Amino acid sequence: MYIIIAGCRKVGSNLALELAKENHDVVVIDSDPKNFEPLGSGFNGLTIAGMPIDEDVLRSAGIERADALAAVTNDDNMNVMISQIARELFKVPNVITRVYDPEREIVFNKMGLNIICPTTLAVDNIKDLLIPQSKHETLDFNGVSVLFNYLKPPKRFIGKTIGEIKDENILGIIKDEKFTLAYPNTCIDTGDTLIVSDYAK
Repeated sequence: MYIIIAGCRKVGSNLALELAKENHDVVVIDSDPKNFEPLGSGFNGLTIAGMPIDEDVLRSAGIERADALAAVTNDDNMNVMISQIARELFKVPNVITRVYDPEREIVFNKMGLNIICPTTLAVDNIKDLLIPQSKHETLDFNGVSVLFNYLKPPKRFIGKTIGEIKDENILGIIKDEKFTLAYPNTCIDTGDTLIVSDYAK
């Protein structure tokens, strides 16, 4: 693919290097030539010093034949402007826009932009680590719906056997990616997944 990256700070430079390793044709645009230094002498893509919202700069980067563009400068407004030019004027098929402000993410998503918000991603990932999310499915047995929850064991369960836990309907356990029935003497370890049943409401 022919890919243009607007902005060559940490995200832009690392993205460019990864894409170049995968043998994509990569062009990086940045207003400050010093920002190209992290790419190193082994970078086999093209670097262009200039404003990424300048149509002449974008044309010199080959935007008219680009398959994709990522706007990842440190300025939300700049990224949106670059993306709109790429999408509306040059009809680039795949345009990705990075914004830091979650409120702007909502607005720009409604405008049809393909938004990546590091702030939102970080919050969601940290929340998932702090509060493990469960998965579930419902099966029907002769007209009775039974809900099966797949849960990460809480800290108080670790080191105990199934038989020692009285307040949960544990039917099975996934240990080292292998399923086993919940035998009373089975010990619960960190990293296990418990399969707990309940009547579906």
